[in-house]
This record gives sequence, structure tokens and C-alpha cells, in this order.
Amino acid sequence: MGIGFFFYFGYVQDGLKGIMFFGIPFDKTSILIPISILIFIILTIYILKSKRDLAPPVKIMNVVVVTALIVVIVPLMIPSSFAEKPNVYHIILDEYTDNEILQKKFGYDNSKFLEFLQKNDFQVPGKIFSISAATDKELSSILNMKYPESFGWASENYEKMNNNSVMSIFSENGYTIIETNSMMRYKNFSNVNEKLCYDTNFINSEFLDQILNKSIIRYFLEKHQENTRRDTVRCTFDVLMEIPSTTNKPTYVFSHLYVPHPPFLFDKNGENISPNHREISGLQSWENEDGYVNQLIYATDQTTMVIDNILQKDPSAIIVVQGDTGTLTGTNQKSEKTFDDVYQSHSILYAIRIPGEMNLENTYPINTYRIIFNNIFDMNYQYLEPFNFEIKNDGTIVDIRKKLQSHNFGG
Repeated sequence: MGIGFFFYFGYVQDGLKGIMFFGIPFDKTSILIPISILIFIILTIYILKSKRDLAPPVKIMNVVVVTALIVVIVPLMIPSSFAEKPNVYHIILDEYTDNEILQKKFGYDNSKFLEFLQKNDFQVPGKIFSISAATDKELSSILNMKYPESFGWASENYEKMNNNSVMSIFSENGYTIIETNSMMRYKNFSNVNEKLCYDTNFINSEFLDQILNKSIIRYFLEKHQENTRRDTVRCTFDVLMEIPSTTNKPTYVFSHLYVPHPPFLFDKNGENISPNHREISGLQSWENEDGYVNQLIYATDQTTMVIDNILQKDPSAIIVVQGDTGTLTGTNQKSEKTFDDVYQSHSILYAIRIPGEMNLENTYPINTYRIIFNNIFDMNYQYLEPFNFEIKNDGTIVDIRKKLQSHNFGG
């Protein structure tokens, strides 16, 4: 009885919280301790002086107290790795398309990578389309877990992305948030604890960029951009290899890499290649299909090593790997796009791994964090139906979901 009194005083006090007696809070320590001691003394005297056989009730009380102590103490003795919330890694490979497009358009079969993901308990849905063909709209939607209420300028979408609800929820739940540099000019998340690979940036001003790109130092600027882009990608893959060994749980890692998106700076083995000046901005190299495939192979090999390393050192981790949008490589950039082009630009790689959950439903990009938060924080988000849109040249917004689902690519 004494042991129970000693260890469970706090639980009794918590249970009495809010209860008043003649205007005096019953859980007030200066009142509760003297009352508890008085009750303990009275019960002790009663037991000592009682002539009844108290052995049976005392045994029952001992069993109850010991059982309750086990319930409290055992969780404290379990290694923290079993009790902590899982680390979450979200790896976004820019313009990484799906295997249908790779096979039909580029003549490359990516089945080996998909089999690797499935073997390691990733759920890989058959066909996933991005919400939009634009990165700002896609990431803003994913990180706020809802479709955009309006389709504004890129700067408005980046503002929504920078102050997103996903990182706020992770932060509120005690997560350390790590972000790697994607070299997106307007991206500046507000809830990040660590920003990695940002020491490779040079010019982060669109105004200066445009002026200097037309100046006499154009060649030197392009070489610098080429090197900084390449260094940033390599730095990102390197830190993704290091994080599982160096970070303390719980941690959320958001890593958006600018590959296999052009400019094409790596061959399939990761060796340096130098694009010509038309390609360095990444906006005029869509015709280089071989360059896209080779850079995708490099990105795939690096991502495979990163995932394998995470699984070895952090097996309880939740991992999402996806393309933000499909690729524009090989599409018509000079006139009205065909629907094959639209279909291709929305076709993405998407895979999600939540240990112990093999039959996830509604696995669309918009539901990524609804699924994760429902699993690790016991939240109750409703899942959204998929929605995909295209913005025409005249600014018209068109719902293309049904057309995407029924389209026969290349047919």
C-alpha cells in the first residue's frame, strides 16, 4: 500500500484536476499531500488493529500495485527506437516520369528500379498523374494537402509552398525538419531547422540572371551555373547518405533534386558532361532524349543507394520517392501541345513506404501526407479524389482527369 501511495500520487492528483471543494481546488499539492498522508495513517492503523483476516485483500492489492508498476516502468525500459515516431524522408526527383513513358517514348525499361522498391515494401501504384505539369502548383498542393483554390502566378504558389501546413504539423509534433537545396529560386521554407547544400548557390536573382546572361561574361556565368548545379545534386545525394547515421529522431527530410530535369550534366555513370549554352538554363534542351535517359539512370542509381542505406540504418522510416511532374523532353515546345505531350507531362513515378502498411488506399500525391499523418499521428484526414488540370496557352484551366485515364499514349 505504501508503494502504491508513493508511485501513484501524481496519477491521483491528475485525476482530481478541476474538482473544487468549497472553492478550493482538490488537486492542490499543499492540500492533497496532508489528506493523503492522513488517509494512509488511518488505513495503516486500521489494518494493524483489525482482527479480520486481511491476507486475501492485501494479496489482491499487492497484485494490483505490482501490475500497475509494470505497466508504468516497462515502457521506460524499452529502447527508444521502438517508442519514437518514425523518421520521414520525401525524395522528389524533378521530371522523373513513369515506366510507361520510359518504355514507349524513350525505349528504356525501368522495371528493375520498380522491383527494388516493391521488394523493400514500397507501394507502387500502377499509373499516377501529377496534379499539374508545373512544379510550383504541384508542390504547393502536396505540401498543403489540398488542391489550389486559385491558379495564380508562380510567386503566389511559392509563397503558399514556403508557408505550408505539412512542415508546420511536423514541427508541432517535435520533428526536426531538414531540407536540401533544389536551386529553385523562390523556394524558402519557413519551418526548416537545417538547410543543406545551400553553399553552392551563386546568383539568386532573376533580374541579375537575365542581365548577366546577355552580357560579355555569359560564358563564365554559364560554366559557373553548370558547376553549381552539378555540385548541388552531388551534395544532396551525399547528405542523404549521411542523414540516417547522424540525425536524431524524429526527423522529417524534404529533398527535391533537379534531376533528371535538364540541363543534362551527368552521363548514366555519373560522369560530367557539359551542355552547350542553349541547354544550361534547362529551358531549351527538351529535344535531347538520350540526355534525359542517361541522367535518369544516374539519378535512379543514386536514389537506390540512398534508399538501401536508409533501410539498413533506419528500417522503421517512412519513405516517399516521386517525380514532381512528368517530363517535357521530346514534347512540342513551339506550338500547341498534342494530348500525348500533356499525358507525358503528367505521368510520374510515385512510391510510398509505410512499414506494416501494405494495402494503402487513395495513394495519390495529394493524399501523401494525409496518409502519413493518419498513420503516425492518429489523425483523421479524409482522402481526396484525384484531380488533374492543364492550363492552356490562353490561360484557360481544363480538368483533364477523365481524358488522362482513357488516353492511349502513342496510339
